[in-house]
Amino acid sequence: MISSLRLRALALAVASVLFCCGTAQAHGRNYIGLQLFAVMGVHKDVAGVQYGAGIGPLLQARLGGPRLALHLEGIPVVAVPQRASAYYGQATPSIGIFNATLGYRFAPRVSFGIGETVINQRTPLPNLQQVVSSRLAGYRYALRYTEPLRGNRSFEANLGVAPTLWGSDVYVYSDGVTAPVVKPEQAAEIDASMAMGFQRPYGEVLLGLRALNFSAKYTATGLAGDRNAGVGLFLEFRKALP
Repeated sequence: MISSLRLRALALAVASVLFCCGTAQAHGRNYIGLQLFAVMGVHKDVAGVQYGAGIGPLLQARLGGPRLALHLEGIPVVAVPQRASAYYGQATPSIGIFNATLGYRFAPRVSFGIGETVINQRTPLPNLQQVVSSRLAGYRYALRYTEPLRGNRSFEANLGVAPTLWGSDVYVYSDGVTAPVVKPEQAAEIDASMAMGFQRPYGEVLLGLRALNFSAKYTATGLAGDRNAGVGLFLEFRKALP
């Protein structure tokens, strides 16, 4: 026969599970959002090391059910002016990013997703009389953790990994003599974030910290291409969908 102490413990455990599941489902609502990301970071390549800062918008969306949902994230191709370099001149790279993962909530607070990352960039280099552009794409794996808190607040952590991105750097010269050069490239990208969420009548506001690390190499030679690492604050607004 089960003792009353064990019955109370069992009842408490069942109540906790039901509470967690109910909260997770409520927190797993569909939404569209806008994330304003201000980042400071470092860029390394054959010309040396450059430090810089930038700010940009990331469009966000969640579409699906309590268990299975599609998470979308993207930024249109936008130009980010950089500090002038003695080697490159005034470079103004244009960058666009798209992440898509289909995630499955396998625990009340944890979901895992598989999808794709696509990175487009175009960078004029005045001193070298060339424009470098590339498009990299590969599988993306994502892990998401959400924790409901008191006072209509929540904690959210995300980890995204694209272990292998494939593409090519295309060098187009403006000297009228040199033919375009194509260099096959392999890259990897990882990003992580954590944020506090605040429920509002229209949806949710999140304030958090996000970090990213990108590295690439040329597959024909094995030489390093470039590396970009940065960290910064973000503010995200989410509009709940019916």
